[in-house]
Amino acid sequence: MANKRILIVAVNWLGDLIFMTPAIRSIRRAYPGSFIACWVPRRGLDLLEGNPHLNAVIPLEAPRGFQGIFRWWPLIRRLKAERFDAAFLFHRSFSRTVAVWAAGIPSRIGYRTWKRGWLLTEAVDPPARDSVHKAVGYLRLVEAVGIKRDGFQYDITIPPGDRQTVETLFAEWGIGLENRLVALHVGANWHLKRWPLNSFAQLADTLATRYGVQVLFLGDSGDLPLVQRILSKMRTKPLVATGRTTFRQLAACLSRVSLLISNDSGPLHLGLAVGTPVVALFGPTDPKLTGPLDGAKAVILFGSIGCPVPCYQLKCPVNLCMSEITVEQVLGAAEQVAGLKGSYP
Repeated sequence: MANKRILIVAVNWLGDLIFMTPAIRSIRRAYPGSFIACWVPRRGLDLLEGNPHLNAVIPLEAPRGFQGIFRWWPLIRRLKAERFDAAFLFHRSFSRTVAVWAAGIPSRIGYRTWKRGWLLTEAVDPPARDSVHKAVGYLRLVEAVGIKRDGFQYDITIPPGDRQTVETLFAEWGIGLENRLVALHVGANWHLKRWPLNSFAQLADTLATRYGVQVLFLGDSGDLPLVQRILSKMRTKPLVATGRTTFRQLAACLSRVSLLISNDSGPLHLGLAVGTPVVALFGPTDPKLTGPLDGAKAVILFGSIGCPVPCYQLKCPVNLCMSEITVEQVLGAAEQVAGLKGSYP
């Protein structure tokens, strides 16, 4: 595939897109002269634009299912017009595989499923479910066709304009390089992955009073109601950037903090990507599948109480796996990974 046109069909969630970046880099290293584009949902555009290993990012929203099949034709025509020679399908969607096939892309590489295996020219047997970290799973797909992995470092590009936006925000607060910031991310796409709000409130107050750091809440606008409930329970006054940043501006924020404490979520993996020390809070999800990889500056607190993980329950009356993680455990982990020191009463 030297000097060919290569399409990468991306996955949906922001955390998974971050996990994909080592595989993208490996493809680029294998085909340095090729044109490589990534088909990504619009929600991931902010994350992959500027990736040094991609020539183009194509924001295409796939219609759901095949109800209204004619809505797929503009998308297929767009892919066909690009005249790609090969496609790596990291997304296991049957409909997206059909779109790539209908666009006439001659080489189609992806993990085999019972529905779409016949549409792939190189159907790779997937690893057993929940057996490897997601980043490793994406790398195994490219390794199956002879591409060597190029490490596990995640690639995130932060444009100078986004860094300046964050510096302007910090200047509004009177925050300079001499201030030590600890960021908290309290959300997650699934509520059972969230550490209790009362615990976050107690943690934030203790970080401010015992360690003398400035606490900064981060996240998107969907996390703001959670943060507001936490603020109502606090005695100290933190900074709140929740809902005020794009994803790349969030990366710029994380590159400026001394520590991130977060549930299993996209911002956790973003913090790892920019090299921020993290305390990662896990309960119903398995850190072996989505947690920090070896070599990361991270402490994982896994509140498993013996339930099978990953746990795919949508409801849990007690959610003990998260509430069993104590504030003092989190503070101890923060001291370990970020060297926080404070006065103890």
